[in-house]
Amino acid sequence: MIKLNPGYKGLTIFLVSLLLSFEYNYYLNFSVFCICIMLMIINKISLKKILLAFLPVLFLAGGIFFTGMLYSSSGTAEDITSLTKTVVVIGNIENGLQLSMRILAYAGLGLLFVFTTDPRLFIISLMQQFHLPGNFAYGILAAYGFIPVIKQEYENMRYAYRARGVKRNIFMLPMLVTAVRSSESIAMAMESKGFNAKSSRTEYIKLKVTKWDYIILIGSVGITILTMYLF
Repeated sequence: MIKLNPGYKGLTIFLVSLLLSFEYNYYLNFSVFCICIMLMIINKISLKKILLAFLPVLFLAGGIFFTGMLYSSSGTAEDITSLTKTVVVIGNIENGLQLSMRILAYAGLGLLFVFTTDPRLFIISLMQQFHLPGNFAYGILAAYGFIPVIKQEYENMRYAYRARGVKRNIFMLPMLVTAVRSSESIAMAMESKGFNAKSSRTEYIKLKVTKWDYIILIGSVGITILTMYLF
C-alpha cells in the first residue's frame, strides 16, 4: 500500500470506514481488523511498533466490551453465566462484541493509513488530485516541517534552564514567542519568493494516479458492500 497514491488511499479507507458505520456486524469488523494487521506486516511494519500502537486500543476495546455486555438493555432470556452478580445473556455479549470490534476495526484502518503514508505526500496529493487550495496545503506542510524545530528549541530551553538552576516548567512562553517569530519569517520568505495561492506553478513532486489506485478503491468498497449483504 505504500506505493499507492496517498490521497486515493485515504479516500479508500474513509469510504470503508463510512460503510462500517452503517453495519452492526462484529464478524465484518473483526475481519477488517485482521486484514489491516496483515497489510501492516506485509508492508514490513515492525511487530513491536504495531503492538505498542494497539495496546491502548485493546484496553479501550476491552472496557467497551464489558460496558456493553454488563449494561446493555438488549438480550435474550437464555442465561450464560453470572458475573459480579449480574446475569449475562447472549444478546449482551453480542452487543459488547459489536462495540469493541468496531473500535478495533476503526483503529486498524487509521493506523494502517498512518504507518504506510508519508504526511507530506498526502498533503501534496490532496493539492494535486483533490484540488486543496495551495495556501492551506503549504501552510500545513510548513507547520509539519516546523515540528522538529520546536522539538529542538524545547531541548535547548530545557538545558538552558537546567544550567541556571531553574526547575519550574516555564518553557511555554519562550517557545510561543519563538514559534510566532519563526512563522512570521516563513511567511515573509514565501512572499519574497513570489508565493501566490492563485497563480499557477510548477511542481517539484508530481504524484500520479495509476490503475491500481482505482482497483484498490473499487475493490475495497465493493468487497465491503458485498460482505455487508452476505453477513
